[in-house]
Amino acid sequence: MGQAIEPASGVRRRTVLAAAGALALGAAGLTRADEATAATASGRVVYNLNPDWRFVKQDDVANAQAPSFDDSAWAAVSVPHTFNDVDSFDNYITSSGESAVAMQPVWYRKRFTLPAAHAGQKVLLEFEGVRQAATVYVNGTQVGLYEYGVTPFGFDITGQVLFGAENVIAVKADNTKWRPEQSTGTAFQWDTRDFNPTYGGLTRNVRMYVLPRTYFTLPLYTNLRTVGTYVYPSVVNVSGATATVNVEAQVRNEQTSARTVTVSANVVQADGQVRATITGSPVTLAAGQTQIVKLSQRISQLRFWEPGRPYLYTVEVVLSEGGTVLDAYPIVTGFRKAEFKGGTSGGGVHINDKHVFLTGYAVRATNEWAAIGAAVPEWMTHLDGEMIRDSNANLIRWMHVATTPANIRMTDRYGIVSVQPAGDKESDATGRQWEQRVELMRDVLIYFRNSPSILFWEAGNNWITADHMRQVTDLRKTWDPNGGRAMGCRAISDDSAYGGTAAVDAAEYVGTMLNRHYSAYARDRKPIIECEYTRDEAPRRVWDNYSPPDFGYVTGPDVTYHLTSEDFAGPHAAATRYEFWGQRIQGPGDRRYSGAAALVWADSNQHGRQYNWECARLSGRVDAVRIPKESLHTFRVMQSPIPDIHIIGHWTYPAGTAKTVYVMASSHVRRVRLLVNGAQVGDDTSATQDFLYSFAGVGWQSGTITAVGYDAAGQEIVRASKTTTGAATALRLTPRTAPGGLRADGSDIAFFDVEAVDAQGRRMPTHQARVDFTLTGPAAFLGGFNPGKPGSVHKPYLDTEAGVNRVFIRASRTPGTIALRATATGLTAATASVTSVSFAVTAGLTTQLPATY
Repeated sequence: MGQAIEPASGVRRRTVLAAAGALALGAAGLTRADEATAATASGRVVYNLNPDWRFVKQDDVANAQAPSFDDSAWAAVSVPHTFNDVDSFDNYITSSGESAVAMQPVWYRKRFTLPAAHAGQKVLLEFEGVRQAATVYVNGTQVGLYEYGVTPFGFDITGQVLFGAENVIAVKADNTKWRPEQSTGTAFQWDTRDFNPTYGGLTRNVRMYVLPRTYFTLPLYTNLRTVGTYVYPSVVNVSGATATVNVEAQVRNEQTSARTVTVSANVVQADGQVRATITGSPVTLAAGQTQIVKLSQRISQLRFWEPGRPYLYTVEVVLSEGGTVLDAYPIVTGFRKAEFKGGTSGGGVHINDKHVFLTGYAVRATNEWAAIGAAVPEWMTHLDGEMIRDSNANLIRWMHVATTPANIRMTDRYGIVSVQPAGDKESDATGRQWEQRVELMRDVLIYFRNSPSILFWEAGNNWITADHMRQVTDLRKTWDPNGGRAMGCRAISDDSAYGGTAAVDAAEYVGTMLNRHYSAYARDRKPIIECEYTRDEAPRRVWDNYSPPDFGYVTGPDVTYHLTSEDFAGPHAAATRYEFWGQRIQGPGDRRYSGAAALVWADSNQHGRQYNWECARLSGRVDAVRIPKESLHTFRVMQSPIPDIHIIGHWTYPAGTAKTVYVMASSHVRRVRLLVNGAQVGDDTSATQDFLYSFAGVGWQSGTITAVGYDAAGQEIVRASKTTTGAATALRLTPRTAPGGLRADGSDIAFFDVEAVDAQGRRMPTHQARVDFTLTGPAAFLGGFNPGKPGSVHKPYLDTEAGVNRVFIRASRTPGTIALRATATGLTAATASVTSVSFAVTAGLTTQLPATY
């Protein structure tokens, strides 16, 4: 799994003394890959088209789609790629109030040669998404237009490609804000940067499928009008480890005569062993016919998918004719049982016959990183999954627009329940704008309906009418009738101003925000999910009002967000979470909530900043480069299924400091004692909001501070300590790559953590000073991010914050050793290196898939 991302300075890994009944949160049950390849040989070939594109940040390029066009002066890039990572995470505001991030049409071109042996086969393109529109040409001919901005899409290019000769794909991508639909002139409601950052370019994977003329379709409805294969369990017996596995495979015959074919399915375990093979009866398809072929079989000794134990299978559907395999198509999925119940007794969400309180984060669908933007390698997306899982969260509510396939592959793999929207802003819509939302929801349902982590489809970020709610619920019943998922919406209630009782009745779950629009009518009938609580912010670099260099921290004028990291992680976190934790379903009293998601996971490039305060929204549990804030540790504790404890802050203060020390302890703890250098300085038996213990007036002494947690019987069950560090004497660089190493594919990323450490190698938690970087070798230096400094990304320097920061490099297409040197005034310099490995591409094509984790 790679090395762990380290906690804040001075943290000693907590010791759990009693872990009876602990939930298994390790790697058990994870598949060996997230993008499966078929084990059965067939006529299907999948090419990874990510490497070796040409790019220009320009609109009016005459004849850029023409095969003969000279693109040699354009930049050489690989996908995922974005062109405005250099001007994002910057609080510079234009006169119109818009953040000054590039929004414009741009061009990409790729050359490749299909082997002559493929002649006569079907050829399809798949893009995992683009923001907001893409006009695609093949060999100078326009093959299609995509404008929805968030979903995967595809084109049939069979009639345009050449076999045994060079081909050119040209894409005009356009992230211009409020670009209207070309055919109607209607703007897409969700095309707005405040909730949907405008990262432009080919920011997601691109594939090409070469298929036999009778084949399994792709789940890409817009343009291709195909629905792929739907896999789901039924009659699930959890205790008996048995279920009926159902397969509905769409098969298309594009040959000139009828074909009699057989569809079968191999259910493959994570270890590669075939658990079962389901075989269907022969089916005759007329020339040009498309048909859904259904299979089912009772299978025993199954392992089920659930949070904490996210077991995944690959269901490989196989299409044969006369004993010869034509096509084989793998689907990574998981089997589970899900029930959604209203009411205060026995209500809530039940997964595999167990009540599960859902707890986690509301995350922007782009889930971008500073310095990289939305062009994030998939292995780094999986770092998010690892950290979210390790914080004991089991829920992500993706916000406003459908999140990426990579993010859903991540939640599938790490056992994190997802709420997946389609697209909206913050209101209902009418006319063509509502039709656009329905069409987008249809595409989302079809593409993602095999993902076990998705339990909820979100029809809107705010209330919609009863008629609209019925329409999208019927859409779910049409395209995902058996997947164990619910359709709902945020803010619906029995109040006529928010949909009314008819809308509640039409929904299958109800979302709230900051406890708004809550209704007893909804509570008694539907599961209630708090979609977005705690909206305050705090920079990671500001520990508290007693730590240099930010004594007495204040924000800019007219800004309501003013918390230190300590405030944000302690009193604020406990108070905001308790509102929903304390009223969770399954317990005595007026219980109402089935789950709750805190805003957000990572600091993000959203909403812009108008007060010259910070360059990003700072509501994250981690910062914009995924370095943990104190908030991550306190949420880990509050969400922990086993005893856990955390001292908020550090223990390296100026002499004479006396302050309140906050300790967060899990709900198993009933008493906390605080020790400094072994002597007790506090004893608290009355937690605030179940989790927070406060110790006022603690005088700082150099050494060790320890918090000891006791259960109701007075037995010690957990403890944690932090130590004083000395003055910083040196820098330390720690590199991180994908587990398989850095690939020289032109898009892969490595990052380096830079720390200011004392003579004993301990991170100095109050160090904040400039570090300069020098890179040698075949890579581009992308830099890092300081949220309080406009324009800090893509610079050869940055400041440490709380003793640490992170910088990124992007591999070129040339393999080799890449060395980074870091220097800072008064500190011993540091050097670290990584070696990128060759990534072979032949005639513009490779079957090696993008790196996962």
